[in-house]
Amino acid sequence: MARVSLERRAAIGEAKRARTRAAILEAARACYANPDTAAATVEAVTQAAGVAKGTFYLHFRDLQALEAELGDALIAELSERFEPARLAVEDPLTRMATAVTILLRDLAAAPPQARLAARAAVMLPDVAQAVQARLREDLADAQSAGLLAVGSVDLAIRIVVALVEQASWLFSAGRIDATAVPDIVRAVLRAIGCAPDDAAARTDEAGRNADAFAQQTSVGGR
Repeated sequence: MARVSLERRAAIGEAKRARTRAAILEAARACYANPDTAAATVEAVTQAAGVAKGTFYLHFRDLQALEAELGDALIAELSERFEPARLAVEDPLTRMATAVTILLRDLAAAPPQARLAARAAVMLPDVAQAVQARLREDLADAQSAGLLAVGSVDLAIRIVVALVEQASWLFSAGRIDATAVPDIVRAVLRAIGCAPDDAAARTDEAGRNADAFAQQTSVGGR
């Protein structure tokens, strides 16, 4: 009986620790998404989570350890959300445009998530590197196929990231909405050298791909 009691007590304690850790991570998300928070700090996170600083350090060595775990979670979410749609498209530029379309639609639908994405891309190096790795794959394939007019893949990556980050901030501030998504995707494609008609056609195809993926996701979630 005593052993069962000890095991149950341990299980309860473990569940409580897991809930506290999850609350700290969720508070970190809220801090990054909050436009009034200049920078995420241990103090800001613990205040948002409603825990003491000592409790924070029971779960994370420092702020960098928290950011690394948050970054891993965001990368996993991005992969789960975008990779199936990305990999279903053969043409590399349209593949990239499809992923950007889905991302921008998501950000337009959730301004706090837009703020989180924009700040994470700047302040969490692992997230930025993961995003750039996927862009590099698509843009390098486009260059190999003779589809990339910009001579440097690195330059093309910087152009795409800069435009998407700027759009994220505008979504988060409520200055643009989902109706701007096709214009942004066209601007991205034009900025990396697509001709106007080509950019428009790829943007339309990316929109159809995003619609199909959203429908598949909706059916699969029932």
